[in-house]
Amino acid sequence: MINLSISDFDADPDRVTAILGIEPTSIVRKGDPMRSGLPRQRNGWSLAGPSERLRNGVEHENAVNYLIEQMRGREEAFARLRREVRPKQIAIYGGFYQPYDEQCGIWLEPLAMRVLADCGVGWGLDLFVEDEALKNDSEV
Repeated sequence: MINLSISDFDADPDRVTAILGIEPTSIVRKGDPMRSGLPRQRNGWSLAGPSERLRNGVEHENAVNYLIEQMRGREEAFARLRREVRPKQIAIYGGFYQPYDEQCGIWLEPLAMRVLADCGVGWGLDLFVEDEALKNDSEV
């Protein structure tokens, strides 16, 4: 999955929604309990891309393009967000699941990079290697 994530800010997450004019997939509020039961230390806002797990370059490109289309034309709103809400992080990030025995590439097209730069949004991926042989051995 890949997300547009805005995190670590003091303002109410609903303020992010109002400034950007985009409905989030999820929000977290400072003080709400985490899975551990401890209270959250920061607010967050997130918009999920369309795929659960990204397994190839085309799926990554489609997910990034979906998020880019949500951001396009909102460059001034993102500038306002940085001024007024002052989040510590605004980024597109997520996981990429690579089969152990296959070669795969990921890329960002120039137009996508321009929207990211104009909106002041970072990009990153966590890479995971899926090894079916190890998975099968652990099931025995």
